[in-house]
Amino acid sequence: MGRTIGIIQARMGSERLPGKILAPLGGRPILGLLADRLRTARVDEWWLATSEAPVDDVTEAWGFELGLRVFRGHERDVLSRYLAIAEETEADWLVRVTADNPFLDARCVDLLVDARDGSECAKQADLLKLHGGLVLEDEGGARTTPRLPVGYGVELVRGDALGVADREIPASEPFHRVHVTSWLGAHANLHAVPTPVDWPDRPEWRWTVDTYEDLAMARSAFRLFGEDATTIDYPAMVERLDRHPEITDMNRHVEQKKLEAG
Repeated sequence: MGRTIGIIQARMGSERLPGKILAPLGGRPILGLLADRLRTARVDEWWLATSEAPVDDVTEAWGFELGLRVFRGHERDVLSRYLAIAEETEADWLVRVTADNPFLDARCVDLLVDARDGSECAKQADLLKLHGGLVLEDEGGARTTPRLPVGYGVELVRGDALGVADREIPASEPFHRVHVTSWLGAHANLHAVPTPVDWPDRPEWRWTVDTYEDLAMARSAFRLFGEDATTIDYPAMVERLDRHPEITDMNRHVEQKKLEAG
């Protein structure tokens, strides 16, 4: 299937919680914890895509410290960073991860890669994403795939599809360049990969770090995970957190930013 490159996008200049990617979580910066949780995923190489802003000098330094290859580019045109990495690495496929989602793990990535490699339909897609709420029919009858917490999910995108997006995104809609794949999600060939049917359904939970309440929840959760912080998977995380609803309630009220907000 050609080269598959994993990209973690990160910058210090978050609007709601500046510097969050280096906030301590489980005894290490969020970026470091996430990199460790993703390290065994089925990609050829991991990159960190950050901005050219002086504040991201420290982001670059941490990327090198974590053993990632680093690219620095336009602060708001995140799509251009992905395209530059794709060109440099001759990548056929890119895995998109955002650094404010520390609960992500290698299994999320591998589910998409396995789906791509196992289906002719998926091989032809422009964008692959995990999807809950899909109705599957099999010998046991109809089953609905579980929905996942906000922030628990990655994307697998075809490199040449990003090139099409770069050419087709209207100048009046620059937020698509911030969100990288949002234009493809609306206009291109999207392949929905079912979430494993034996996973718990937790759509009301919020597993991204965008506010102080999110960070407080994540710190409590990873304190609970303890020495398993870098390896614990989705079912095990849910099992432990189900016994501590006071943790997942900490940020349940936080509203997700609108797409156009950038």
